[in-house]
Amino acid sequence: MALDKSTSAQLKRFAAAFKEARERGANESDTVMYLVKFFEEVLGYDSLKGEISKELAIKDRFCDIALKIEGDGGALEVAVLVEAKAAGLKVLSDKCIEQAENYASRSGVEWVLLTNGIEWRLFHVTFAEGEGIAHDVAFSLNLLELIEKDADLLWDRLSLLSKSSMKKKDLDDFWSRKKLLCPASVVRTLLSEPVLTVIRRELNREAPARLDVQDVFNAVRDAMSKEALAEAGDLSPRKKRRKRRKIQRKDPVTGEVTEGEEEVDEDAAEIVEAMAPASSPNANARAGGAAKL
Repeated sequence: MALDKSTSAQLKRFAAAFKEARERGANESDTVMYLVKFFEEVLGYDSLKGEISKELAIKDRFCDIALKIEGDGGALEVAVLVEAKAAGLKVLSDKCIEQAENYASRSGVEWVLLTNGIEWRLFHVTFAEGEGIAHDVAFSLNLLELIEKDADLLWDRLSLLSKSSMKKKDLDDFWSRKKLLCPASVVRTLLSEPVLTVIRRELNREAPARLDVQDVFNAVRDAMSKEALAEAGDLSPRKKRRKRRKIQRKDPVTGEVTEGEEEVDEDAAEIVEAMAPASSPNANARAGGAAKL
């Protein structure tokens, strides 16, 4: 969502308010009041329509704020749970994250926002039977820093929480893209067999001796960061199956042509067959088979 002048002015106004609240050591109650006004004036939620709930009861506990949007049936549904901390709190600890995660697990809500008005951390929470609860950071930002350095990026992230964006499921789309482009996903794709085969084919154009998939795997792996590899987990390529293919050999002296076989990697055989000229026995066999079909 593009940042217009009006929204930019609002962001600056609230950044100044949260900064002042931190400096005077504002408590959690005051911070919640500021956040509610932010959700109303900047993100477009309407408290009078019940789109913002304070102290939402979740079983035997209470979540500070819940942002709601109209569901498919027309009734309001909780879209984001907000765990608010005092603006005077300079560090959001792991304990705060665990508390927010606990609220999400009890309510079945996927999105949890942890914030003190200055630090904003949005988590995507997943629940898997037998595996428990897991949370992943969707974004983490500092309002005071980004309002000065990159207001467009600041709004690009915060606008995902707006009422209009939530109704359009922009946040879900953002999360899908983030997962696809995360280091683990990129590493798995780069080290997958189809990609390694293509890379090997290109490298073999210049190689003095033919490379195998394991050579390429090792080279690509070594070029990557240890952090990305650790996140991707076990990536060892599967063992290649060998395949025998028919070949023709021509005696350079007599000119006599004899047929034989050689053993090659299965994918290499497929590439050779695909590049074989139409007059070759393999190509003719394939053409004959296609004609019969």
